[in-house]
Amino acid sequence: MIADLMGNPMKTPQSRMADFSRAAIAGVYLTEQGDLSHIPREKLYWQAVTGSLDDAGLTLAEVDGWVGEPPAGVGLREKMPGAALADLLGHPLRFEATTHIGAASGSACVGLAALAIANGLADVVVVATSASGQAQTGYLSADRAKVVEHMAKLGSPYEWLWGTTRVADYAVIARRHMHEYGTTSDQLAEIAVAQRHGATLHPLSVMGRRGEITVDDVLNSRMIADPLHLLDSCIINQGGGAIVVARADAVRDAGRHAPVVIAGWGEGHGYLDPNSAATLTAFAGREAADTAFSIAGVTRDEIDVVGMSDHFTINVLIGLEDAGFCAKGEGGQLVDKGGLAIGGTLPTNTAGGFMSFSHAGSCGIYTMIEVVQQLRHDAGPRQVAGARLGYTHGMGGVFQAHYGAVLARA
Repeated sequence: MIADLMGNPMKTPQSRMADFSRAAIAGVYLTEQGDLSHIPREKLYWQAVTGSLDDAGLTLAEVDGWVGEPPAGVGLREKMPGAALADLLGHPLRFEATTHIGAASGSACVGLAALAIANGLADVVVVATSASGQAQTGYLSADRAKVVEHMAKLGSPYEWLWGTTRVADYAVIARRHMHEYGTTSDQLAEIAVAQRHGATLHPLSVMGRRGEITVDDVLNSRMIADPLHLLDSCIINQGGGAIVVARADAVRDAGRHAPVVIAGWGEGHGYLDPNSAATLTAFAGREAADTAFSIAGVTRDEIDVVGMSDHFTINVLIGLEDAGFCAKGEGGQLVDKGGLAIGGTLPTNTAGGFMSFSHAGSCGIYTMIEVVQQLRHDAGPRQVAGARLGYTHGMGGVFQAHYGAVLARA
């Protein structure tokens, strides 16, 4: 047997697996979503933080870890947000970190929080995001033109100069999937229709108040980048949300909610420049999902509800294929005829996702919060009956970076 430098037997991959189940999601909170140009970003941020702690039955005094996006204005301070946050909280933090998976960074930070707790580096960790109309730069801006310009620069440094946009990048992928597997615009539209229905059942959703849509509504909406229409696309709005991760035993003892443990976690990072991708129809989401399911010890067939990044409808279809919920090329059949709707074969993005619920800030947080509420059985009219296992999948850029998480009602 191979020995390590200390003379001990090398651990097998199975024995090295982290015990994520020591960590549980203790609290979640969503602020109002929509046009919040009148509200300072930091106010939304702290509303989300304190709301999530209240949901968990905890206080700021008990927080000893912070992961991801800090509140506005902390930043050297941006270079040392842990110390800046300690100033604001009035006590030292034991753990601070971040990760970068594009719009999924917020929810991807939950994995870091769980690792910190599983290894005794923290007991209560906050993950939060906020965006308001007063943010001026990047994806946090409420100015559509600024957001489009910012996002266009995140892929190849050689193409955005010529007018390529993020939706155009996804349109190329959608067209390629159609060419290889016969996927249709009608099937993509089914995804938007199912998610809008879920949004009509969530009181905070941005688009739910506008009512249901049909496949024809999607197909007749304005073409943005062929074959993706306006209603195949995410919205731009403001809002905030937060998640508190804590020791699972403490969450059970508090008894405020059914504990939702992080049963498995994985990541996959494939390429940055789309010209470097080996294929335009399969990505590193598979690595993320395979790791998460292996650690959790469950199968795809056992999953009751899914949260999948959905900047555009093609994200969901390819994301489900890459995560192993169907074979490559069979995503169109999976989503057809309401397969992703509440009550369908695989309920997905039951609150509406980025296309109908919210696309504010590091919006992957909202995807995870919805799955947590489903597993708590707190989703009201959106509730997937008897949901006990959920899968959330975040992707950043154009399928460049991924995380996968198996969540379980304990």
